Amino acid sequence: MRNALVVLYNVWASLLVVAVLVQIGAAGYGAFYAADKSDPGPMTKHQFDHGFSFHSFWGYIIFFGAVILFVLALLARLGRRRVLFSLAFALVVVLQIVLAYAGEAAPAAGVLHPINAFVVLGLIGSITVRSWALWRARPAA
Repeated sequence: MRNALVVLYNVWASLLVVAVLVQIGAAGYGAFYAADKSDPGPMTKHQFDHGFSFHSFWGYIIFFGAVILFVLALLARLGRRRVLFSLAFALVVVLQIVLAYAGEAAPAAGVLHPINAFVVLGLIGSITVRSWALWRARPAA
């Protein structure tokens, strides 16, 4: 059972890497959609929201995925370090959501949102690569 949970954790982490890449792509779509609709302008709030609606929705899906990853780490008894890294991932995703709201209130604070996206991607990428490497290096049962 534990082995199945470890594999599920690894697969889930891999899916989260893809989800974060999709999220970054959705931000690019929103930005270029907004740029297209603002020329010649003015762009309506509805047009802006349309460009970023998937990005906003997908961010919450990633948050729920991060919580599931943390729960899987606990259930699979992956050890303190790996559980804490899974918790850290969930926390940087929460920070990402907070930074998005902060950026809406104060655009200067919004500069931290895309920078933190690199942290989110780097952390889940690291978790995934290390987890699969540990899986491959495990002793044969």
